[in-house]
Amino acid sequence: MPPLSNTILPVLSVVAAASALLLVGSVRAFVPSSAAYASHRASARHHHVVASSTVQANVNSIGGLQPYQTRRQNVLLVSALHSSPDDQAPGNDHTTGAPAQSSGKKVAGGDQLRASTGIRPSLHPTTINAISEALLLRHSPKNTKAIDIWSPDNTPQPLEVAVTAGALSSDLLEKRKDSCVADGDVGSIPTPEECQAVAGRVVGVVMRLRQLEVELAEKVNTAKWVAKYGEYDTFGVLKSECQKVANDIAASTSSSTDEIEIDPTIEKELTDKIRDDPLFRMCRAECLLALFLDTVEAPKLQEVGETVPGGSSVDFIDEDRREVILS
Repeated sequence: MPPLSNTILPVLSVVAAASALLLVGSVRAFVPSSAAYASHRASARHHHVVASSTVQANVNSIGGLQPYQTRRQNVLLVSALHSSPDDQAPGNDHTTGAPAQSSGKKVAGGDQLRASTGIRPSLHPTTINAISEALLLRHSPKNTKAIDIWSPDNTPQPLEVAVTAGALSSDLLEKRKDSCVADGDVGSIPTPEECQAVAGRVVGVVMRLRQLEVELAEKVNTAKWVAKYGEYDTFGVLKSECQKVANDIAASTSSSTDEIEIDPTIEKELTDKIRDDPLFRMCRAECLLALFLDTVEAPKLQEVGETVPGGSSVDFIDEDRREVILS
């Protein structure tokens, strides 16, 4: 089988850019609502692209409803066991790292039970990891790639950012393909249509990254239980971010995100958090994708009468966050 990069992946950047243009539109503020504080969010184990059954077993051990700090320690433990220092650099999955060496028997043919149902594997884990990589890249001091349209020096061009985002999705799709082949589950290799869906979503989120982050902070501010219990990390946002958005709205008659003002102090705090806390970064990626699907992709596809593989439902976050983000 020829490498995926030699067949469909070279065109993903162009397809992704076109998809982002198709899904044009801005994310607007929603009707505020409050949510009662319930249980903590479920484990994030399903949102890591794992490269071996050994890593999968360790990730699955994170299950259960756990406080944020406990879940963070579990994720960091898995990262420490299965990642090398090089895995912390942009371009590698911070939570899983390079493919681990298999130490046991493999089940021939992959997941036979799932395969018998005809249900395709979810595209969301790959998409979330790609968005997480984009966040890490944006806050890496050594990064030279165009990834932030709202960069203070205003040098990146939209097409350059789209190409970078498309390349991130291509790399992770290639890793997923390699993982499927290694596990004998060739039936789960992403199809061209699925690759296009992932690339389009990654580019769509990255092109609107700062806007979606402002909208996410606005959403979090509507849930009083987040501030009461200090659950900002569950949404991947900083308390200072939310306070700034609230102050900006109070001082203005409009909540438009057309103009983004970057606070250097908050940006430094965010850089440290995204670099040092992989679970925080992943939670942020999840919430940004949820906002994009609910406010951009789903409405636009409904308008043009089209669908994407797996649909556009936000079915990868817990109910607590769904109530806040989809309100």
